[in-house]
Amino acid sequence: MVGARSVPVVGLAAQGSAGGERTTARATRTRAGRASGTVSWYCYAVAEFAADNPVCGLAGLRGSPVSAVSGTGLTALASPVPDEEFSESALQENLENLPWLEEIARAHNAVVAEASRRTCVLPLRMATIYRDEDRVREMLAEHSAQFSAALRRVRDHAEWGVKVFASLSPREEAPAESPADGRSYLRQRLRQRQTRDARTNEAVEVAERIERELAQLSADIHRHRVQDPALTGRADRNILNLACLVPDTGRDRFLSQLAELRHSDVAGIEVEVTGPWAPYSFAGIS
Repeated sequence: MVGARSVPVVGLAAQGSAGGERTTARATRTRAGRASGTVSWYCYAVAEFAADNPVCGLAGLRGSPVSAVSGTGLTALASPVPDEEFSESALQENLENLPWLEEIARAHNAVVAEASRRTCVLPLRMATIYRDEDRVREMLAEHSAQFSAALRRVRDHAEWGVKVFASLSPREEAPAESPADGRSYLRQRLRQRQTRDARTNEAVEVAERIERELAQLSADIHRHRVQDPALTGRADRNILNLACLVPDTGRDRFLSQLAELRHSDVAGIEVEVTGPWAPYSFAGIS
């Protein structure tokens, strides 16, 4: 594994988690007002049906065992969760509780990550919840053709995250003396802006070249929204945020190309690589 991944949240038709954007969640087909002590089914991912249970011994939310709920040639990886915490009304409150949300997101991610090491999976959106196993099977039947097509597309592939950062502000050396007048000051500021603009243009050209080269080595590529410094925790600017779907057979070549890019002699450019991940950015269905 290269690098670290921010907690992803994806869905049946959603893309963008790999980018590490603001965590969001949605409750799916959950009914409020059920009797106290009842449970619903929390779904983590969808896989092709297999006679041997791909999640045997895997623990999910609150330590509950992950089960394989199968139907229509597919399997939903799911576990029972208490309605007191995961009903629609409870979720509306809990999703505003950041520590709770982070805990659930990390548990969700852990299940998907372990399951993806055992079989090909399509991650589902965090807080995809159904009131019983029959409703889970109905979901599988409703989307069976799309799920099957998506599974064929990502089988024997992994997602890799690639971010390009650029230091766009030139290192300003203190002048020997302050500008003599306002005109000199304006000329100095103009030179600084021109230098910054030139560095920005150079960085954009480098990022575009990196994207073109990686696209040739990827089965699919998705450009996520670039991240704000408040999210990355870095002073330099994120100018490219990619998710690359890379065939397992092309992994070494992909990483070799990335190694060359990371050690390029372009000043102020840094390439960050994370992965391999389950195909969060390529699990969407329409």
